[in-house]
Amino acid sequence: MLTPLASSRWDFDAAAHLLVRAGIGGTPAEIQKTLAFGPGKAVNTLVNAEPDNFQPPSWAATDDEQDLREQLKDAVTPDEQQTIRKILQQKFQSEMKDLTRWWVSRMLNTSSPLVEKMTLFWHGHFATSAEKVRPAYKMWLQNETFRREGLGNFRSLIKAVSRDPAMMVWLDTVQSRKESPNENFAREVMELFTLGEGHYTEADVKTAARAFTGYRIDQLDQSFRFAQNQFDPGLKTFMGKTGPWGGDQILDIILSQPQSARFIVSKIWRFFAYDDPEPNLVDALASELRNGQYELRPFLRTLFLSEEFYSPKARNSQIKSPIQLILQALHTLSIPLPDSDFLAFAFRQLGQIPFYPPNVKGWDGGKSWINTATLIFRYKLAHQLVDGVDPREIGFPRPPAMEMTAARPVLTPPISVSDLVAQEDRSQPDRLVRKIAIRTFQSTHQEELIAKFRNFVATRPTPFDDNTIRELLILMMTTPEYQIT
Repeated sequence: MLTPLASSRWDFDAAAHLLVRAGIGGTPAEIQKTLAFGPGKAVNTLVNAEPDNFQPPSWAATDDEQDLREQLKDAVTPDEQQTIRKILQQKFQSEMKDLTRWWVSRMLNTSSPLVEKMTLFWHGHFATSAEKVRPAYKMWLQNETFRREGLGNFRSLIKAVSRDPAMMVWLDTVQSRKESPNENFAREVMELFTLGEGHYTEADVKTAARAFTGYRIDQLDQSFRFAQNQFDPGLKTFMGKTGPWGGDQILDIILSQPQSARFIVSKIWRFFAYDDPEPNLVDALASELRNGQYELRPFLRTLFLSEEFYSPKARNSQIKSPIQLILQALHTLSIPLPDSDFLAFAFRQLGQIPFYPPNVKGWDGGKSWINTATLIFRYKLAHQLVDGVDPREIGFPRPPAMEMTAARPVLTPPISVSDLVAQEDRSQPDRLVRKIAIRTFQSTHQEELIAKFRNFVATRPTPFDDNTIRELLILMMTTPEYQIT
């Protein structure tokens, strides 16, 4: 069993740690509110939340690409076909940028941060890329599936994923038929989604592939449909059990393996706590999940109320992913949300574009987030977000419609200092430094850094003006410590 968190361990920094890991961090007021709840209510508030009512992208209301696809079928000349294909591609690219900003906006404005954080976790776990999946509507549908099912039951979630149109295109079940079963999904559902390498055989892959035949997409509304005439109804022996199994039965057999719970909890723990969980910890976590019949809410409640989650090994132990880096900065520092073109550019430079994982394994994470190029861009981005985005300074291509001024073309304005500090803070160096450091580092335990920042402001006249405070904030955001959460 995990060790329940002692009430004496619940303090401001513990509340901040919870908000960072179960969401994107908190403002000082949000951290204080979470602290006042106490650990039980704080965790229950996060775990029991439901998805917000959030307006879908305007193009997601209808699949208006259908008309263009029909026109493409009817096109007679190569020039007509090329023109329609170009329109379809431009439409797709525009919608994917819009979808990225829509999700970022949703993560920033949600009242259910854990719902969105789990949506992000499952996006990395069931990594599906828009490089192959068309139209953008399919990627939105998958994102909504992760949001709807992501805190429910893992058994229900993985069955929904097996029928998800984006996944069916990504791993080719949409092409699988009884005469020629496609093995891609059958292999990855065991290797990457439920068991891990070494816990299944090639015979299991071939048998499972037969069970997932007949999965199709209704092109009218991009929904799942089952083509009975393409399904292999014959007897199948899978992991020692024989029957006329379909896809759902294969998944049930997989989840009956003890390794499945061990695999899932290890990935969840690495995402929320730290890498390389100890074997006895994995055993305890797997027992929690299996005893709870794969229900995720009670499992996460136990995780977030454990001493292990708040241990020194768990705190300040993760390199921020690009998504966490950008969203945490926007939220905790009240930075205006950049436009979709800039967001797409920034995510690409940092190495994590939502809806475009590099392969079926997803992002490696951890130390892979940092190299010479991405670290330099992280520091440049800190300047841009605080001082206002100037596309000339970071190599951002000028959008044709963007109005450029001769002096300083900006896509977003400088940060509003008055949103971060009160007027009286400007004349009190220690108070100012600590107030901004809590927002920036989500922690009160940064004494060595605090001393350095005090030395910086000591050279500046009081009361501190906006430029001095912005320079202080940039200094904080370009420390190695800021790259970690």
